[in-house]
Amino acid sequence: MAQFGQLFVSVANIIIAVILGVVASYIGVWLFTKSTRHLDDWGEVRRGNVGMGIVMGSIIVGIAIILKPAVDLPLTAEMGNPLFVLAGELLGIVLGLFLAVSSIVFSLGIFDRLVGDIDELLELQQGNTAVAVIMAAVVLAVSYLISGAVASIIRWFTAFLAA
Repeated sequence: MAQFGQLFVSVANIIIAVILGVVASYIGVWLFTKSTRHLDDWGEVRRGNVGMGIVMGSIIVGIAIILKPAVDLPLTAEMGNPLFVLAGELLGIVLGLFLAVSSIVFSLGIFDRLVGDIDELLELQQGNTAVAVIMAAVVLAVSYLISGAVASIIRWFTAFLAA
């Protein structure tokens, strides 16, 4: 019966990863577009602005990096109720999504303040791909660095609810 529970959680992980991955990506990009003041992000993408595409793409990949631990749950024969494991995973994903989006927006804000001399959003609007690549690197670096902390939080939720 424990093997059936492992299979159930694995299949559910796939479904959750697909649905929440798309939803998390959309929410992350939507929140980014809300934080870019006067810039029409999607208008820039439709116009073919490669720089904006690079930054928005890095946000999507960054969110995936941060949330990946949620679908990498260790499945063991001693696992408790699979529904509790999934509930812990869902709570972890929701918290992870909040941490992902807030840390990405926060890190870009800090980066903007540290650079100071460059208006990154204006440069993006003008199609400056060099600025876009640097912003994307900031997003991906921060995402990579906080993914371990999010993994710990998700493991805690899962262990707490599965016990």
